Amino acid sequence: MKKLLNFKNIAIAALIIYCLLQWFNPGGVMPGGRTIRIDGKKYEVIKHTIDTVEVEKTKVVTKKGKDIVHEVIEHDTTIQLVNVDTAALLKDYLAKVVYKDTLKLDEGLGTIALTDTITKNRILGRTWDAKIKQREIKETLIVKEPAKMQVFYGLNAGFNKTDYVSSVGAGLVLKTKKDKLYNFNIGVNNRTTDGTNGSFSPYVGFGTYWKIKVKK
Repeated sequence: MKKLLNFKNIAIAALIIYCLLQWFNPGGVMPGGRTIRIDGKKYEVIKHTIDTVEVEKTKVVTKKGKDIVHEVIEHDTTIQLVNVDTAALLKDYLAKVVYKDTLKLDEGLGTIALTDTITKNRILGRTWDAKIKQREIKETLIVKEPAKMQVFYGLNAGFNKTDYVSSVGAGLVLKTKKDKLYNFNIGVNNRTTDGTNGSFSPYVGFGTYWKIKVKK
């Protein structure tokens, strides 16, 4: 029993257990970053920002006086006009009077400038110039293309001074969606016994690799 409980066997057992845990629980104890689903597919979020942008909208509208809703109220005909300056009245009647005003919207959302032109007791025209600031929320979402499982195949060989070609084999490498690598290989080992003669022994190999995140 003591012979079995040596450092070598314990290390091999721990490695096998760790490989099995990674195989059946690819998420591990250190899951990746935030993910979202788009059209049923899972995507890893690389960047997500939300900004508020102010966009100024300008609109100028001019109306003729006849198109503005108005009402004419008749004056009292019983009023007696004494010492009336007819020329002054005509001058005032025919003059064009321009009224300007600016309305400021609350919370700094913009302004509305009004300009009325009056002549002959009528509004000749009206112009309003609106400059409105609209707050638009700009959301930027950058996601990573979903990872796909990949399979690679190839040949491998080993060389040394004694045997020249010490091993020859072939294998498969499986890359999972979690960027883990699993290696399966088979081949033969060549061992020279007397410098000339030798023997071949088959082998089966398995390996697993995990990605190391390196800060740039």
